[in-house]
Amino acid sequence: MKKPQIILIVNIIFLLTRSLSAQSVWNGPIIEFEKNNNADPTNQINQDSITNSVALTRGNNGEIYNAFMENQAEKGVSPLGTEWAVGNLSEIQTLTFSSFRTAVVKPKFSVGQKLVLHVIAENIYLSVEFTSWTQGKSGGGFKYKRSTNTTTGTVETIRETKISLFPNPTTNFIQVNGLTQTENYEIFDVVGSKVKDGFIANNEKIDVTFLKKGFYLIKFENNTTVRFCKK
Repeated sequence: MKKPQIILIVNIIFLLTRSLSAQSVWNGPIIEFEKNNNADPTNQINQDSITNSVALTRGNNGEIYNAFMENQAEKGVSPLGTEWAVGNLSEIQTLTFSSFRTAVVKPKFSVGQKLVLHVIAENIYLSVEFTSWTQGKSGGGFKYKRSTNTTTGTVETIRETKISLFPNPTTNFIQVNGLTQTENYEIFDVVGSKVKDGFIANNEKIDVTFLKKGFYLIKFENNTTVRFCKK
């Protein structure tokens, strides 16, 4: 399947399933994130963990990618789990969202542009403005400023409910801990395809033996999203 078709399918799927997560616009205080040239992208200090589904970083060359779902960037597709638009948060209803590269044309052109990042799984919108981008194969450094949350929204809900999965990574099942009531859940793979859904109560198990090896997201109707790995 061609990359544009994959992106289109991902966007359609999440448009249909977005109702599980209420839209949240992060217009709080601006923070700055920087990954220095030649810094190890697998080290969490070099990843901007925005939510439980998105942590942005970059290898020593190429584009940015989502360390929670990818080991390296795929041109024109990464970062998985995100979509981007040129514009401001006040304009999100009229903006056209696409992949990072499609939005900025070339990554080096991102510097100085006002961008809106949509974290698809949690349905969160935030502003991003790149202030530097190391070009070519010179180290993969980049720096940006982004907005943060000002309310007890999705991220705070995740922290307060403390929903966890065990074992993680897993081979046969995941046990859900931290639920206060029976919840509807949906499991998505890294390209946004829903692979399983149902209802789950606290300390119950979900069979995942049929899943292929890789990373997955499980979404609950209380707006919590948790990542797990099938090995």
